[in-house]
Amino acid sequence: MYINYCEHFPMSERHLSQTPRDRYVTYFKDLHRISDKPLSEETFLMGDQYSYTNIIDNVLDKGLPFEQFPDVSDVTFSYWTPEWDPDYSAFATYFLWKSNLDAEILDVCDVGSIATTTALHILFNTDEKSDLRKKILVGMEQTSVPRFLPDNNLMPNHSSGSALFVSQADNTSALFKVLDSQYLNENTIYSETFALSNMITNLLANHQLSTSDCVLFLQRNSAAFKQIDYLTDRGELSKDLLDNAYYLTNEYSVNTLPKLISEYQNNPESFRHGIWLFVDEDAESLNTTLTLLRPL
Repeated sequence: MYINYCEHFPMSERHLSQTPRDRYVTYFKDLHRISDKPLSEETFLMGDQYSYTNIIDNVLDKGLPFEQFPDVSDVTFSYWTPEWDPDYSAFATYFLWKSNLDAEILDVCDVGSIATTTALHILFNTDEKSDLRKKILVGMEQTSVPRFLPDNNLMPNHSSGSALFVSQADNTSALFKVLDSQYLNENTIYSETFALSNMITNLLANHQLSTSDCVLFLQRNSAAFKQIDYLTDRGELSKDLLDNAYYLTNEYSVNTLPKLISEYQNNPESFRHGIWLFVDEDAESLNTTLTLLRPL
């Protein structure tokens, strides 16, 4: 699969303290009452209070290359945090209406901060390689999340959107080729037969790659890093992986990969040359995606 276009759209920093509508307040109070965790009502007034339609407006108003990539068949929306006090009942159809697209809609949510790389995994593994149609992946997150504060849930630091245009068909002007994508849930990771060293070794071997061919992208505070560091010390993984690693910030976001690709486009010389092995670990679980990408 090819990534033909990618851009990250950060929202302007702001802090609003507008009281949300009654139906929104009632919904979250009911949700927390069912879970036996009282809602911290001050969280209604925390964050920047962007709705997903605000984020979609910011993405579309900056201009997406619809004319360059016609025949869009699907638009996938990936998001981590719930929408803040929505103005519209369906932000996805709002996107289609505003962009004048006739396309199918797919939502990828309830998988935490790895929603965007999970969406890439789904698109990579479900489309025929001969499919000529274009697909759009829109990542969204905002920072106003009603919650129970003593749980200390990890939240996005910034509101932002992203847009990727992808296709299975070869494209000489593409930015990246997605060579492979793996999704690892906690059941897999906790199983007695799972070994991350074997997973990485087999993944690279399937594409005739060695660890020295790759640049590893991951967070130092992740369980994946601790495993790779441990396995490297034991000699089960080549030290090339960590020697060539690019350490991500410790912020969790559905838009980490799109932001990284945008930075690469603006300044490719600041990145080590090689195949990207992008490890995306969920903020609140061990669910992880492994994405293998070749810069073009």
